[in-house]
Amino acid sequence: MITKHFPFFLAAFEEQSFHKAADRLHIAQSALSRRIGDLEMELGVSLFERRARGVHPTPAGRSLAQDVRRVLADLDQIIRRTRRVADGGLGLLRISFTEGMVRRPVLPAAIRRFRTEWPDVDLRFAPMVSEQQREKLRQGELEVGFVFEEGGDREEFELREVGMHNFVLVLPLDHPLIHAPVIRLSDLVKEKFIWPSRTISPRLFNRMLAICQQQSFTPDIVVEVSSVDVAYSLVAAGMGVALVITSHPGRDPTDVALRRIEDYNVPMPLSMIWRRYNPSPLLANFVRSVEEAQAETGEPRDFERRPAAPVPMAQSAGAY
Repeated sequence: MITKHFPFFLAAFEEQSFHKAADRLHIAQSALSRRIGDLEMELGVSLFERRARGVHPTPAGRSLAQDVRRVLADLDQIIRRTRRVADGGLGLLRISFTEGMVRRPVLPAAIRRFRTEWPDVDLRFAPMVSEQQREKLRQGELEVGFVFEEGGDREEFELREVGMHNFVLVLPLDHPLIHAPVIRLSDLVKEKFIWPSRTISPRLFNRMLAICQQQSFTPDIVVEVSSVDVAYSLVAAGMGVALVITSHPGRDPTDVALRRIEDYNVPMPLSMIWRRYNPSPLLANFVRSVEEAQAETGEPRDFERRPAAPVPMAQSAGAY
């Protein structure tokens, strides 16, 4: 509580007059004198020599004035920093995403917007597959994830949809089906499939397989991979065909061909998720930046009320 006396002491030190210091602080001189007296009593030293024409600081008073100025400056910084943390203007925000998310315009736009408004927030980014992001969120090692939405996400996490994807078939350039007018699962019964890794993405693995089995089709899975880029390379090498998640048009693969499968329609919402009941103002500010970026880039916000868009025959999402 000793610090409550500091502004009064410093005013008296600088004015070298209790009368002038009291006028400066808009208090009675008697009140100021009591404050200085209480401070001297708590410290057990005299801070001023009382003279007829004012006061003169003692050596102890001059030493204290140096420390008081430093303490008050530090206190002011502490107050400002505390308020900035409370406003979400300072701190650490850890964000993860599938590789395909960075190729959508909404995430770069949201990051630019957030950095402009909150330049002192430390943003940390880490690309990783959806299942790993969920686990990191559960463990408190991430604040925000951008994942391919799966069943249960809406019950476990807060969620905002930021994109919609579907699957396309990846074929080597010399495959006879490239020029087929329509491709169905039944056309692929003799094909060997490159599939998302069951270990890394178990829910996606099972979901894709279940859709096939609903069509009485069981794919011959010969290789499981962790990323679309690996799937591309293996298809180009002639090891089989693959199903990959599509994204917005961009850098088209040149050594493979992408085709739609007519009876394999698996819409995959891409969603921003975070732990429920997280009161972080940093997080709230980032969520708002994403929502504003969606409006800025024209990205739809609510895919539940929209029909599934046609699958773009272009860039893959990059990772499962």
